[in-house]
Amino acid sequence: MSQKRDNCIILLVDPPEADKISPDLKTAFGPERAVQVNSELLSAAYKLAKGFRDSMVILSYQKTTRHPDLIWLDPEDPGFLEAKTHTAVDRIQDAFRLAFFTGTKKAVLISHLSPELKSDWLAQAFAAVSDKTIAIGPAQDGSFYLLGLTQQTLKLLEAPGFSHDKSAETLAERARKNKLTVFSTPDTYAINSEETLLKWTESKNAFPPIFQQIQQAVLQGQQESKRHHRRHGHGHRQEAQVQPPPEKPPV
Repeated sequence: MSQKRDNCIILLVDPPEADKISPDLKTAFGPERAVQVNSELLSAAYKLAKGFRDSMVILSYQKTTRHPDLIWLDPEDPGFLEAKTHTAVDRIQDAFRLAFFTGTKKAVLISHLSPELKSDWLAQAFAAVSDKTIAIGPAQDGSFYLLGLTQQTLKLLEAPGFSHDKSAETLAERARKNKLTVFSTPDTYAINSEETLLKWTESKNAFPPIFQQIQQAVLQGQQESKRHHRRHGHGHRQEAQVQPPPEKPPV
């Protein structure tokens, strides 16, 4: 039980409403579909965090009138740290501070946008984190999907700029300047386009309904395109066969 109290997983949760979803997701998928995609990704990340035995979980959530609690994410209503600000930077800092205030020794922030995160990677991060080592999970777009700190290394988040492009590199450089070691979990992709979304769905044996629809639509489009090309080519061949032979000149 003590080890569970010593470790904490932090997850930022957005309500399933279009105006609360990341602008990048809305640009990639459109407002309505972005809500569905974001909710499925959050559900997967929450399931991973909840199922990790050796850790408590802090959910940072900005409730709304339509979604005042997290029953939409978990029928058991897990409770949450209410976010008083819209900015991801402040929410991250507040969640880490709460984790350490409650006695946590190691806290690991995870991003739901990188669904390939595994329990083994979480375990490796917790094992590596200390007052002299931070853990970073680099995403292929330059962001990070995992960040592990102690109260002593939380000072790395005091300066702005750690949540923008190349944030994984920015944090790694800050750590090294502070004479800290950086432990990296495997790099993976972040869901920010149709390509990365399909990459995730194709790696799964069982897809959530929304992703089944997406994949089926793509495959159906590919099949229709192939049938169109076959019909187009076959029609030309038939046309060549039915043309009458040229008449012989009169003798």
